[in-house]
Amino acid sequence: MRTERRPTSLPPSREAPEQVIVRLRRSGRHLVWPAIFFIALCFATGYLWERLPYAWMTTALPIVAAGLAVLLSLLPLIFWLNRVTVITSRRLIVTQGFVVRERTEFLLGRASDAVLRRRPIQLLSNSGDVILHAGAEGTLILRDVPRARLVHRAISDLIERAAPVS
Repeated sequence: MRTERRPTSLPPSREAPEQVIVRLRRSGRHLVWPAIFFIALCFATGYLWERLPYAWMTTALPIVAAGLAVLLSLLPLIFWLNRVTVITSRRLIVTQGFVVRERTEFLLGRASDAVLRRRPIQLLSNSGDVILHAGAEGTLILRDVPRARLVHRAISDLIERAAPVS
C-alpha cells in the first residue's frame, strides 16, 4: 500500500494576494428628501385620519399613503442600496442591478490617472466624483463618493503601486 505525501504549505508566490480596501455606496445625502417625505407623509396621514368627510376616504387614506411611501421613499432607498463599489488592491468593481446584475471591473494597473471633481453641493456633504482614465480602454466615473478626497488619494496611491516599474 502506497501513500501519497501532499505538501503542507503552498509555495510562496511573488505577488501579494488581492485585498479588499473598502466597499462604498453613493453619498447618503440622496436619502435626505425621501426621508423628509416619509416623515411628512406619516404626519399628514395621522393628521387626516378620521377627519375626512367620507368613510371611504378614511379607508383609502392608508392605502394611498402606503403606495406613496413605497414609490417615493422605499424605491430611492433600494436604488441607493443597489449600487456597490468595491476597491481592492488591484482593481475597482462596480455592481448594480435588480433582475440583471451588471458588474464592471476596472484594473488599476491600466489606469493612467485619477481626477477628483466636486460640485458646490458635493463640497457641503464632503463627497465628489472620482474619474479614472485608462487611455483607449475607457473611463470609469465613481459618482458621489463619500469622503471623496480620501478615496481619491487612496486610489491614486493604488494606481502608483500597480504601475509597472520601468
